[in-house]
Amino acid sequence: MRESYINNGLNSNRNSMDGASDDYDNVKDLRQDNTLQSSTAQVKNVMKAVKNRCSYLQTQSDRIQNLGQSEIYVRLKEHKWSILAFVCGVILTLAIVVPVMFVKCSSSEKDNQAGYIFSLRFDRKPTHSVVFLSDDNKVLSNSFTKETPNLVNHPEQFNTYKGTIGDRCLTSTSKIYFEIMFSFEILKSLNSTNLVVEVGVASRKKTDTEYYIGQHGWSFVIHNCNTDICLTANHFDANTDKEIKVISSSNTAGTLVSGRLGFFVNMKRNEFSVIDKDSSKILFTFTKLVSADQLCLTFGVYNPHLLESKLEIIYSYDFTNLPLMNVVA
Repeated sequence: MRESYINNGLNSNRNSMDGASDDYDNVKDLRQDNTLQSSTAQVKNVMKAVKNRCSYLQTQSDRIQNLGQSEIYVRLKEHKWSILAFVCGVILTLAIVVPVMFVKCSSSEKDNQAGYIFSLRFDRKPTHSVVFLSDDNKVLSNSFTKETPNLVNHPEQFNTYKGTIGDRCLTSTSKIYFEIMFSFEILKSLNSTNLVVEVGVASRKKTDTEYYIGQHGWSFVIHNCNTDICLTANHFDANTDKEIKVISSSNTAGTLVSGRLGFFVNMKRNEFSVIDKDSSKILFTFTKLVSADQLCLTFGVYNPHLLESKLEIIYSYDFTNLPLMNVVA
C-alpha cells in the first residue's frame, strides 16, 4: 500500500515536472513569437522612416531642378561684382606668389650649385706646339679654326704628348666632376687604331714621356676600332684595354660625330670614372689611382692629317668638401 502511494506520488511529481517543462517550452515559444513580431514591427517602422526621408529628398531635388535658368541668371547678376572681385583676387595672387616662389627655388638651387662650380681650363703653358687653344682656354683642337686660333710657344710646353693638362692638378682629397663635349670630322678613312681624342689622369712628370696617356696613366681614349669608332678604357700597367662604348659605326671620310661625356675623379677612393651622358650611367671606373708624383688631368687630340678633332670643357664642379662616394651628373 505504502509503496503504491509512493509510486503514485512519484508519478504525480513526474507529471508535474513534465507539465512545467511543457509550460516553459510554451512560454519560450511565446517569447520568441513576441520577439519576432516586435522586431518585424521595428523594421517596418524604420523602412517607413527611410521611405519618408527619401520622399523629402526627392521633393527637394525636384525643387532644385525646377529652378529656371532665368532665376539663376538673375542671382548671378546680383552678385557679379563680388564674383568678379574674387576671381581677380585669385588671378592677382597667382601672378604674384607663383613667380616669387619659382624665383626663390631657382635662386636657392643656383646658389647651391654655384658653391661647387670652378672654372677648369686647359693649361696653356705645357700645351704641345701642334695643338690649338681658344682664347679662354676652354677649347682644345688639333687644327686651326676660328674658335681655336692660338698656337702655344712656351719653354714648358710638351714635346711628345699631343695635348695638355688641366690648369688644376689633383690632391689626395680631390673630388672633381667635369663634362667634355667632343667632336670630330674624319677627313680620310681611318685604319689600325688611329687615335682621335683622349681624356686621362697621369703623373705630371710622366705625361710628356709617351704619345698617349694609356702607356703609363689612366686613359679614356676615342679611337678607330675595326670599322667603328670606339671609346676604350686603357691602363697599360694594369693590362686594362677595354672597349666600353661605340661612338660611331662609321670610320670613313665625311663622318661627323659629336657627343658629351662626364668624368669623375675621386681621390678619396683613388677612382676615375667616365659617365655616359646619354644614359647617365657610369661606363667604367679605374681603381687604384696611386702615384708617388702629383697626378693631373690630361687631354689629347690626335692625327690632324686624318681628322679634325676638338675637346671643349662644358662645366666643372669641385665636390671635395662634400661626403660624396660617387656621382652621376
